[in-house]
Amino acid sequence: MLQEYENKIIEMLALIYISIPWGKIKTNKNAYDIFNHRVRAASRRSNLYEAISKLANYFGLQSLNPEIIKLVEELRPYEREVLNKIYLEHIPICMRSIIRAKEIKEGRK
Repeated sequence: MLQEYENKIIEMLALIYISIPWGKIKTNKNAYDIFNHRVRAASRRSNLYEAISKLANYFGLQSLNPEIIKLVEELRPYEREVLNKIYLEHIPICMRSIIRAKEIKEGRK
């Protein structure tokens, strides 16, 4: 897969990670682990729209940042490759997304 598309996957997941109301999630588990497991589970959906919808549902998100939808649209022609890549490489992809989310949050301050 081209690096350009991988970067879009990372950006998309980073924006989703930022949207999650972590303070409302009652658990004693690590947030990184929860995100990783939910991303992997969502990647088994039949298309990218379903996967993103399922991921949003897992975390109680009623809507998503329009930038996420723009990235999903750009990735849709490659959705089977994207979903397979996320499934097979979920740990490094999720961690790169979390790192990117922290960079975005720092940039907003």
